[in-house]
Amino acid sequence: MNINEKEALTQSLKRELMVMPTEGTIKVSFGKDSINKIIPHRDPFALISTITLVNLEQKIIEVTSLVNPSDPLFAGHFPDAPVYPGVMQIESMGQAGLCLAYFTKNSTTAINENSQPVKGLFTRVHNAGFNKGVMPGDNLIIRVKSLEDDDFMGLMAAQVIINNEIYSHSILEVYYP
Repeated sequence: MNINEKEALTQSLKRELMVMPTEGTIKVSFGKDSINKIIPHRDPFALISTITLVNLEQKIIEVTSLVNPSDPLFAGHFPDAPVYPGVMQIESMGQAGLCLAYFTKNSTTAINENSQPVKGLFTRVHNAGFNKGVMPGDNLIIRVKSLEDDDFMGLMAAQVIINNEIYSHSILEVYYP
């Protein structure tokens, strides 16, 4: 993906909701126990609450992440006007991206007892933007679409959505060790 394509994608992510395709999208309902089988993150840093939709053909996923109002980070960010840090939003998008990588790399929409976490390290945030502040108690919808992927690297576009409005977006690069 060249610089002009990334800039065009960034502008699109800022203003246009990524849509889950009707055709090929599978409704799923995976909670924390299942998610723990496919990504390595654990509490208090496991940020994905549920996986709700997966489309293997279009390589797109939808997950939720509940922003815990009692999270201690709000004591300092900011005491009188708490707002969820952008870096945590990006981390949530990255964790959703690893969930997507699990499904696409295994060509399945199932999680079973033998499922293994995807080994992936997000190495670069090509673009990120924040349109609105995420507040304690917000329920985030996170959509991630794989743009490029092989056994070595991946590139993903992501959005954080609340009430059908884009709150943040990013283009993330992942390395698969």
